Amino acid sequence: MYDRSAAYYDLIYRDLKDYRDEAAKIDALLQRLSPIPHRLLDAGCGTGEHARRLCRDHGYAVDGLDIEPEFASIAQTKNPSGSFRVGDMRDFDLKRSYDAILCLFSSIGYTETLQGLANAFTCFARHLPPGGWLVCEPWITPDAWRDGQVDSVTALDPKSGETITRTRMGETDGLVSVLKIDYDIEDDASFRQFSEIHRLGLFTREQMRSALEAAGFQVTWLPMGLQSDSLIVAQKMG
Repeated sequence: MYDRSAAYYDLIYRDLKDYRDEAAKIDALLQRLSPIPHRLLDAGCGTGEHARRLCRDHGYAVDGLDIEPEFASIAQTKNPSGSFRVGDMRDFDLKRSYDAILCLFSSIGYTETLQGLANAFTCFARHLPPGGWLVCEPWITPDAWRDGQVDSVTALDPKSGETITRTRMGETDGLVSVLKIDYDIEDDASFRQFSEIHRLGLFTREQMRSALEAAGFQVTWLPMGLQSDSLIVAQKMG
């Protein structure tokens, strides 16, 4: 999905996401849990920016998992003390457990189907002890999704001098939101374009809750998330 755009991901989100603030919010949340988590798995870790902040600024031990090999490589470079692996959150086995699993920035939407969602939550539960925690930032619910929405952002790479323009258009395919993403990469000597298609499942709150409970979690919805929307905090029951 991100195989051609991975190198530009941090540039694009440099001004769109405040990772420092989000890591501080995650830390504040984790410190209110009991037992307090120390070793974390970031499922759908992307380029490892949350992990870097949580490790460096807040003292957590963080490993990561991402389906995109280039993301896992970038995250590993940023976080040499952790282990960042290529894997699908719907079907992975790291042969160890964690105090808490994070699934942030709506990565859970990439499970796409209700079966994929159930598989991911089951995998998460297998990697947590009784009493372990899951913090999940959900994707847009079906009632909030708007077909035909468009947004665009431009970023400048100070090293290469390239200007990167990313334009996203949203469509709907049944119960799946489809993002068609176009990239224009331009510098003084060249211009090139490429596109990506991203498919994210549109799950209701009740579907998310049911899938979590079926996987053995007790679920709480927090009214405010890392940016503005809600956040799921779930504890694995014994």
